[in-house]
Amino acid sequence: MMEVTINIPGLTELAGAINALAASKTVNIPVMVDGQQIAQDQVQPKNVEPQAQIQPQAKTQREETPKQDPLKEPVQKQDPPKQEVPTSTISYKLDDLAKAAMTLMDAGRQADLQQLLGTFGVASLPELPAEQYGAFATKLREMGAQI
Repeated sequence: MMEVTINIPGLTELAGAINALAASKTVNIPVMVDGQQIAQDQVQPKNVEPQAQIQPQAKTQREETPKQDPLKEPVQKQDPPKQEVPTSTISYKLDDLAKAAMTLMDAGRQADLQQLLGTFGVASLPELPAEQYGAFATKLREMGAQI
């Protein structure tokens, strides 16, 4: 069996802080350091600051749904206004597309790549217009390329 010793600098100060907190709660908790119990008068806490007390939140009123009369028209709930999620546009370079296409070519999918280039109306990647890089990258990703 192997014995492991862990030295933690500042453990005495931590023990003092724990004792100070325990004393403020009128609970006496002994602290053990290196297998020996330390008396509270041996431990001097350093800069122990009281914690802020958390105030409970005020109770909110729930909206009650009106009861429906089966003979009347159903009450329609109003959906809360939808918030747009900010998005960013990724710009791709020809080099990024070429690297992703090479991984597919290495996997033996040259025919699939030629067919994809054909759907964009080009015979080779350098002929692809820059404004179609994003759409081409999406199709490469659908084919399994990492881009």
